[in-house]
Amino acid sequence: MATQSGQQTTDLTQQSKGNLQPLRALLDRDPYSVRFFQAVRLLERLYPDRHPVGLFVSPSAEVVRFSSVPSLSFPASEIQAFEEKAGSAKLSVNFMGLSAAVGTLPHPYTEFLLERARAKDRGPAEFFDVFNHRVISLFYRAWQKYRFYIAYERTGAGDDVISARLMDLIGLGTKGLQHRMGVADEACLYYTGLLAQRRPTAQGLKQLIEDYFDMPVQVQQFTGVWKRLPPTNLTFLRDSGMFCERLGMGTIVGDEVWDQHGTVTLRLGPMNFERYQQFLPGADASRELHAWLRIYASREIDFIIQLVLEREQTPGMKLGETGPSASRLGLVSWIKNRPLGHDPDEATYRLS
Repeated sequence: MATQSGQQTTDLTQQSKGNLQPLRALLDRDPYSVRFFQAVRLLERLYPDRHPVGLFVSPSAEVVRFSSVPSLSFPASEIQAFEEKAGSAKLSVNFMGLSAAVGTLPHPYTEFLLERARAKDRGPAEFFDVFNHRVISLFYRAWQKYRFYIAYERTGAGDDVISARLMDLIGLGTKGLQHRMGVADEACLYYTGLLAQRRPTAQGLKQLIEDYFDMPVQVQQFTGVWKRLPPTNLTFLRDSGMFCERLGMGTIVGDEVWDQHGTVTLRLGPMNFERYQQFLPGADASRELHAWLRIYASREIDFIIQLVLEREQTPGMKLGETGPSASRLGLVSWIKNRPLGHDPDEATYRLS
């Protein structure tokens, strides 16, 4: 990103949380290349034990002190200088203050500060910075007030106000329900828009699974399956008066019934063989998938998981082989003497 002078700047929002030290070195080396908001945000993340700026505490306890550069020249960047001494950071800015070309006071005040600076007298400028620090701090607080991700990354565990309200929407608002869903609570927050719907939909399920696992997904509804009846619903030749023994009303011949709407088939893939193994029964991705299905869909719905493997990744079966690619009947067992002409999709298993 470039400033008005065409100078390149660095946007810290695109950097990962675990890679802050190179950015800290950049702030030391070329402070003018870093945007003001991102610089303060970086310092707050580097020093979480110090108070954020703009609160009702002593400025010496805050993460950084602000000062305004008294100059009548055109500012080429938001930040003029950065220094840290004895654990205290100081940021000199060009865009706001009582003095300078963009200041609120008339230019003679700036000229006075420049005159005193030439005489090695920093007293007047430091007096102005008492007010500059507070004004700039409140300006930063106003910027971050409605940027909810700032509070989220400061807490580090989703304990901010917005996360708490989102947890309420998806039914995880109490501490006893959190960290027990089989997937990270932060992942549930990301999908609040889908999880907060009163009724699950096939399109919503497709969106959630596709996005979370980053793979093609097809949802096939109304997969008919035979379901075994409990003994209390079986029909016997006896005079008990039960509903299941009333001819033409509840009589059922046999111990199974055809259920057309109680099962959904989830077709995953095509995928490579390494990913395929992760979705086999008992594997990590399979457990995560089961957790998401229970979170999003009703427990009354059963799922058939159909795994689709890329034809180029299909291994041949070798008897006696051990290890990750060992044959598993019905899941990893293809007999072939030439490349397959289709993506194999025979592997299925139930999640209920």
